[in-house]
Amino acid sequence: MKRILIVDDDEDVLIGLERTLEDAGFVTTTAWSREEALRLSDEGPFDLLLIDERLCDLNSPVLERVLRVAQPKAALLLMHTRKGPTGERSDLPDAAVCKWEYDEVKARVCSCLAA
Repeated sequence: MKRILIVDDDEDVLIGLERTLEDAGFVTTTAWSREEALRLSDEGPFDLLLIDERLCDLNSPVLERVLRVAQPKAALLLMHTRKGPTGERSDLPDAAVCKWEYDEVKARVCSCLAA
């Protein structure tokens, strides 16, 4: 089974994505803070890192870099809070997905992990 680390500081998002992705057959681990994400990243390999672009306790680009070192083989999918284009961060990939669109997140996760 594919393992996913979901990092978001919004409990509603964590619960919604956890349910959606587990219903799709994935094993999920959730983290709502930088410290928790970093601690969990040491607990074994993840196939995908699903990270909110904005976190309260650490800016996401820094967390992304640290997690990439801890999980070099994991795919990375960033989530944003807006529907439509992501304008605030110019470094967000086109593949970033709105975290409130659970079906779209599920589709993107399946696509990322199919390869």
